[in-house]
Amino acid sequence: MCRKTKLKLKKLLAAVLTGAMLFSSAACSSPEEFYHEVILGETTSNGSKKKKKDKQKEEKTTEESLLTTESDLDDEEEIEYATTENAEFQALLQEYMIDTITSDTLTYNSLVRYRDSFPEAEEKMEIATLGDPSMDEDVLAEAKKNDEDFYNRLMEFEGVTMTEDEMFTFETLKEEYERGMLIYDHMEFYEPFSPMYGQQEGLTSNFVDYTFDDKKDVDDYISFSSDVRDFFGTLIEYEYKKSDAGYFMNDAVAEEVIEQCDEFMKEKEDHVLILSFDEKIDAVDFLTDEEKAEYKEKNKSNVLDIIIPAYQDLKDALEDLKGTGKNDKGICYYEGGKDYYANYIFPSRCGSSKTPEEEAKIMDDRWDELFVQLSSLYYSNTEGYNYYVDHDDEVFAKFDEMDINDLVDDLQENYLDRFPVEEKIPFTVKYMSDSVAKISETTVAYYQVCPLDDPNFNQIVVNPDFEDDRFNTLAHEGTPGHMLQFWYFRNTDPNPARNVAFNLGYIEGWAIYSSNYVLKEETIDTGSDYDDFIGKIAQIDMDLGYLMMGRADIGINYEGWDKDDVVDYLTGKVQEGMEEEVAEDLMTTSTGDPGAYLSYTTSFYEMEELRKYAEDELGSKFDEKEFHKVILETGPCQYQFLRKKVNKYIRENR
Repeated sequence: MCRKTKLKLKKLLAAVLTGAMLFSSAACSSPEEFYHEVILGETTSNGSKKKKKDKQKEEKTTEESLLTTESDLDDEEEIEYATTENAEFQALLQEYMIDTITSDTLTYNSLVRYRDSFPEAEEKMEIATLGDPSMDEDVLAEAKKNDEDFYNRLMEFEGVTMTEDEMFTFETLKEEYERGMLIYDHMEFYEPFSPMYGQQEGLTSNFVDYTFDDKKDVDDYISFSSDVRDFFGTLIEYEYKKSDAGYFMNDAVAEEVIEQCDEFMKEKEDHVLILSFDEKIDAVDFLTDEEKAEYKEKNKSNVLDIIIPAYQDLKDALEDLKGTGKNDKGICYYEGGKDYYANYIFPSRCGSSKTPEEEAKIMDDRWDELFVQLSSLYYSNTEGYNYYVDHDDEVFAKFDEMDINDLVDDLQENYLDRFPVEEKIPFTVKYMSDSVAKISETTVAYYQVCPLDDPNFNQIVVNPDFEDDRFNTLAHEGTPGHMLQFWYFRNTDPNPARNVAFNLGYIEGWAIYSSNYVLKEETIDTGSDYDDFIGKIAQIDMDLGYLMMGRADIGINYEGWDKDDVVDYLTGKVQEGMEEEVAEDLMTTSTGDPGAYLSYTTSFYEMEELRKYAEDELGSKFDEKEFHKVILETGPCQYQFLRKKVNKYIRENR
């Protein structure tokens, strides 16, 4: 999960549950009646009945449009595949993989552990680089031409009989390039310094996570860290161009980025990038004491004289440009913004082939259903409901007191039998240093993706200052979440192009789905009389938080909601008096990083929908472990392609 999302979600959940409790006690009608009358404002029985009737009709239409039909399954069955690989196509996939892992030194370091694993890539990484940040027209034109050339080479294989794996890879790459090239016609929407995914936000973790396996790693680090100010400077120039064209970020977003810069620059001699570097250098055994001292001085100079000034440059530029933004609402208020959101941002973030309209309806219906469930729980056990609202931070207290290694082991021992894993996944827990933990105060833990050439090198980075929410976080980041999905897929020895697939919708969709699965299965132990009851509320609680964030994102960026619209949407959904505060938070995040929340909502619903579809088609023949095997073996891709793999599983097991 994105590190900043965790804190926002916790904040929203508290508001949602308290709001639901307050409104649940506002009427003596049935849960469904009170929801339609109080929350939706439908005061007549005719209105409520009409809503229910329309909803049933719409649900039927949605279900018919989303589930693959029998004819689809039959059509896929008729495809003929080659029995041997196409050498030319495999060479193209190898080229694609090499280009991906050598895009910059940080990427190469994170994905390759041993230099002799990919000799061709090693040759290309002779010079350390942060990548080319230039947004000049000639540079972009060349990048577009390179992508078009690769796409044209890829399309030479259209209609060629290939193996099943090759055909699947062809289809996924074709879609990826067709969607990805849309950005070249809308570079005005690219934001290099967005609050959640911007360069300034990711630099600290990327630099801290950079590994020193040999002397060249250290030399490369010193080299590219000395380029940070020039790197930022190029992108700052682009911000001025965006401002001149009327596309600069709104003031609320700019202020959030400025605050990030202030936080980064707060320390000097004790800066996180100095302390963490020194710790890593002290731990290596391939440098002399004299070399270590020399590298420490070089890095300190880079941090104080180059990197911190780069953040000051960014802060100065943003303060200078504040007020020049022409739009404080969603991306749809820009010309072409609505189509760009629908055709690029939406599918890129969540991996879905649905339209934003379809997804908005699914979310609205889901809210109705979840709220009715929550209201029913309230009426059935008001004391238990109130206990959860008052003690939600204590529900998983027994896990928060566990050693992290023990907790990850516990998750593996108790739940991996539902997944296609015959052995314990090897892992190490790395605790953040005090300096890193201080600047990463919103981060509980995160999984550091295993290298291509060493899938058994799994590391979970943990903030030692966090002592709550460990169960959900480690189920998401560890097993059965991110660590399981990457470890399992990499161990299937996928082809080169699939091995570097990082489809965000699939990745987060699996993590939410699997951690939610664990939450369903876990026996809550609060020491109260409400444990079984509380487990049900906790699941709905989490679902509602994700749902509200995702729905607001579509409302703001596609439907054109302004702050008042968001407040109206939140009324009755959060604690009274918090609507304004939560609305401001949602507006800033959704305008600063359009589509960011969809990775945790729509992608989860897609994964959940696939399971329901397989269960409905197979009935008693559905095998949970085999279904999970299909999902994990397929690996990151858009859901339309994942559905094809599920269809094959269904055909073979009817």
